[in-house]
Amino acid sequence: MPSLNVKQEKNQSFAGYSLPPANSHEIDLFSLIEVLWQAKRRILATVFAFACVGLLLSFLLPQKWTSQAIVTPAESVQWQGLERTLTALRVLDMEVSVDRGSVFNLFIKKFSSPSLLEEYLRSSPYVMDQLKGAQIDEQDLHRAIVLLSEKMKAVDSNVGKKNETSLFTSWTLSFTAPTREEAQKVLAGYIQYISDIVVKETLENIRNQLEIKTRYEQEKLAMDRVRLKNQLDANIQRLHYSLEIA
Repeated sequence: MPSLNVKQEKNQSFAGYSLPPANSHEIDLFSLIEVLWQAKRRILATVFAFACVGLLLSFLLPQKWTSQAIVTPAESVQWQGLERTLTALRVLDMEVSVDRGSVFNLFIKKFSSPSLLEEYLRSSPYVMDQLKGAQIDEQDLHRAIVLLSEKMKAVDSNVGKKNETSLFTSWTLSFTAPTREEAQKVLAGYIQYISDIVVKETLENIRNQLEIKTRYEQEKLAMDRVRLKNQLDANIQRLHYSLEIA
């Protein structure tokens, strides 16, 4: 039949086409798994060797300890004593420009000062113990102080929080030393050293403002006395003229 012949011819024509060749870039997962399974001992041995090297280095290299302290501006309760004094001065018409934010900013500024840090380290028992018995000159001492100064850090805790609103201001202070006790002792000592400087400078600033205000009031009072005396003398003189005319 004609239709049957057409179907047979179509089947024969399809059979004449060859299958496309396999892609040489395809990965045979089974072969890959077999290779990895055969090389598992080598992989485990390599990992174990690296772990041993890391453990050995951790014992050979000197350990470092970092002590950290987070500082924030003074709370309202901590500020009450000074605030009472400032209020009493304001009642006497003496305005003193001191607030918690400015004092905290002054502390951070002083803490980050290279000259103050060098001054503290030169007098620190930690540095003196490190250099005890060593024959070094001033240049070597300065170089050692600079290296120690690089281990003292002050970082704003809110840096990097661009899309977050911080509820308070805080800074992270840190120092790195060979032992935990040394790191804590040096950091605590430097914080106290800077705190004493800030307190002293703040009180001196208040005293200077009070001294300026006192001098101003004294000079103003002296000028008022001269003015009143001149006015009184003028009134007495006019009174004499009136009596003479009468």
